[in-house]
Amino acid sequence: MTAVAYPRLDSTLWRSLSRLPSLSHVLAFGSEDGYLAAVDTSGAPVRVDLRTGAMSVVRGRQLRAWSSVDGGAIYAITDEGEITRFMPAGGNWTFPPPLPADALAAQADGSLLVAGVQGDRVIVWRVRPPEQTVSDSISFDIGGDSVALRRTLATTTGAVGDRLFFGAQQLVIAVQARTMSRALQVDVDDRVVAITATPSGDRLFIGVAGDARVRIVDRFTEEISADVELPADVRALRMDPLGRVLLAQGPGDSVFVISLAAGTLQGVVRSAWRGDLPLVLPDGAIATARGADVIFADGATLSDARTVKDGAKQFWHVLRWNGFRQRAAGLDAPVEFRTSAPRDVADSVADDRATDTVFDSAAAARAAFAGRTPTADSSTASAPARAEAEYTLSFAAVLDEAAARTLARGIRVEGQTPRITTAELPGRTLYRVVLGPYASRREADRIGRLSGHSFLIFEGAP
Repeated sequence: MTAVAYPRLDSTLWRSLSRLPSLSHVLAFGSEDGYLAAVDTSGAPVRVDLRTGAMSVVRGRQLRAWSSVDGGAIYAITDEGEITRFMPAGGNWTFPPPLPADALAAQADGSLLVAGVQGDRVIVWRVRPPEQTVSDSISFDIGGDSVALRRTLATTTGAVGDRLFFGAQQLVIAVQARTMSRALQVDVDDRVVAITATPSGDRLFIGVAGDARVRIVDRFTEEISADVELPADVRALRMDPLGRVLLAQGPGDSVFVISLAAGTLQGVVRSAWRGDLPLVLPDGAIATARGADVIFADGATLSDARTVKDGAKQFWHVLRWNGFRQRAAGLDAPVEFRTSAPRDVADSVADDRATDTVFDSAAAARAAFAGRTPTADSSTASAPARAEAEYTLSFAAVLDEAAARTLARGIRVEGQTPRITTAELPGRTLYRVVLGPYASRREADRIGRLSGHSFLIFEGAP
């Protein structure tokens, strides 16, 4: 598993030597703890700790309808219709709902919404793990065949913010999780096959069986506000994480690109429809899978712009995480203060230099927060020239000193052994296992590979 800084696909920021199974799709990423939750092609939950490179897979049970909101807690439904939860530190939890579960959605407040079918009704429960009771529920009269209702529910349930939405035959329903009340109910005239929402949740996009249109439902008016005509029926929908375009799977390898700003069909690109691709990238380009290659389509013209040979052999995912951000060197410079009464001219010169250092550190801090490279301004007219870049290897950043020292003792590369550096966080200390610095990123990467451990490369001295 490798992390690069898009669009520079050859810029390796982080690499784990843990071998991942073949992934089906990603469930969630939690930037607070650095956990990435996914599901492999056999249906087993997978968790990757991006801080250490450690990977775990849950096997031994047939699971479905997985959900996670933070990458740490992973929920799934067993063959018996029970709910089970897997945690990074163990202490897993199992709950049998009043009826076999067909769909679920983890919530940011730690609760869980579970949906099941009883006859021609859909019932939604709220559960608060690790409790073994239902804290609240709401039900809906749907009508029709229970088997078809269960199938539609299982394949169209999703969540955005504090709202759960799902398809129930020809109905689109949304539940407000906090109050457990109906937030929306719209009849779209035929069986729902796909639902997705804008990142804000203000609009739902609906694909209906046998219909070459995408229906747009306004959450506030609770009505179909518009529809988009397409060349063929919709099979699946995928939202751009930034809410600019909507991708709709058509027949064969055709993917319809819908502009959400204009509410019209922008064009068609070719791609296999997988759990990761096609994927809308941060700059608007669309990564498509064609044979063994990944080809980027230009976000404006949809024409082919870039090819990654054999890229389709890998699993692609985009995330934003400060853990990969290079730390500004000025943040680690000691603070110096100008004395109020310099004793002589030499002291005055030294104090002026100290003032420049303070200004530089503040500028570096502001720039690092904004994700920019510090630049000189009028307040730093005499700023010193920047030193040559150095690169440091980080093998782990953990809260347990003993664990950090145990890892450091197990690494030795060309006579070098990592050392432990510390950083103070609110109420706790972070222990980082590091080697370096090195004169080039290539040299740091070479040493990291020889170590046989997962590693991250960052610019600057530790």
